[in-house]
Amino acid sequence: MPKLKILVLMSVMALLAAGAAWSQDEVMTLDTKDLGPHQRPLVVFNHEAHSQNIECQTCHHDYDEYLNNNFEDGAPCAKCHRPRATAQNRVPLRLAFHRECKGCHSALMERGTPAGPVMCGQCHLRGGKKKTAAGN
Repeated sequence: MPKLKILVLMSVMALLAAGAAWSQDEVMTLDTKDLGPHQRPLVVFNHEAHSQNIECQTCHHDYDEYLNNNFEDGAPCAKCHRPRATAQNRVPLRLAFHRECKGCHSALMERGTPAGPVMCGQCHLRGGKKKTAAGN
């Protein structure tokens, strides 16, 4: 019986560890190699804080020709948005990032809701230190 308890406990721990290994990083650096050399410091993005308040398909969208959102869990922006605009890629990658992030923050601010940064230097921080929405 003690061996069974140990086996069950080890199985539960293994499942918990596996879930953590496959989960999204809490904080990530947005470094899209497709854009080439970056002119500004990379953006440090707290995915976990955003995912607690925003539904995944808000950012990870996949609109068809009828503007239906065929949500694909976890698809990165660069999967569909290429670096340069084309007839098939009307919203290039850099613009997609800025529209999603800055657009959402601006809309929240207009409603009087605490929001994240909207100015370039507030996201693209030199030295890698990230301020919170409260400015801490």
